[in-house]
Amino acid sequence: MNMNDIFIHSNSINDTGFDNTTGNSSGRVLNKDGSSNVEKTGISYFRRVSLFHTLINLNIFSFLLLAFAIFVLTNIVFASIYFFLGVDQIGITSKLSPTQEFYECFFFSAQTLTTVGYGVVHPTSFATNLLATFESVFGWMAFAVLTGLIYGRFAKPKAYLLFSKNALIAPHKDGQALMFRMAPYKNNTLTEGEVMLNVTFRIYENDKIVNKFLPLKVELPKITSLSLNWTVVHYIDADSPLYGMCKEDYEINSTEIMVFVKAFDEHFSNTVQQRTSYGAEDIVHGAKFVQMFRQSDDKKTTVLELDKLHDYNMIKV
Repeated sequence: MNMNDIFIHSNSINDTGFDNTTGNSSGRVLNKDGSSNVEKTGISYFRRVSLFHTLINLNIFSFLLLAFAIFVLTNIVFASIYFFLGVDQIGITSKLSPTQEFYECFFFSAQTLTTVGYGVVHPTSFATNLLATFESVFGWMAFAVLTGLIYGRFAKPKAYLLFSKNALIAPHKDGQALMFRMAPYKNNTLTEGEVMLNVTFRIYENDKIVNKFLPLKVELPKITSLSLNWTVVHYIDADSPLYGMCKEDYEINSTEIMVFVKAFDEHFSNTVQQRTSYGAEDIVHGAKFVQMFRQSDDKKTTVLELDKLHDYNMIKV
């Protein structure tokens, strides 16, 4: 299919923030997690990376592991200084092996850093008192930063939406439609949900490859309450940019469906957003989603089976 025929009847989007004129961009536009597929260069690494954003976006296991590693490393550094100054200057008078002496220095450092101060071991010289004072202030500031990061991680507004792994080209009405679905997976309440879809193609234009962005009309762009799963449907009619495309066309033109969702979270009392995308390799042709909610056994409530979010059946043609 000649993709340039599509643009005769469709208006390309020029305000997406992505390249659509030079053809210098490559790969998918959005990663599956919704982040932009962009690598920044030209300035130093530390100017390019925000430590706050990096730490607040780490998964919880990595965040806790990093915090523990920094705590241990900090105490090793201070313990080494105490050990170098001499263990007798922190009140250790008994004969111990060098390894045991370092252990004592490490635990003294941990007590000083956390301002616990059991008092069994304590600084006895000006140098160790000065170092212990500095370490206490350092620990106080470090734990203040850590407390702020932990609060920020819990207070950061998130949509908590799961998207189906695949988008489907499924029978719909008297033709076909592009479908994918999403569902809230936390016990939060989302209202006034909105979804917007864009499709991008990589095509030849004026002897060069360029990206073209087009809007996809959604049958139900807004929903009052997102309690169950939400199946987003784009009907592929004669006005759709996807009209007449076969599976090979999706692959040849590096088709990518970009998804932008926003809703109001009553618990955060704020608007939350989430993004994802489906590349040609994520689109399954000739399939239909399996229903993922049912009545409870006592027929008093509705059961949303999140483990069925990605399930679909192939349709015999």
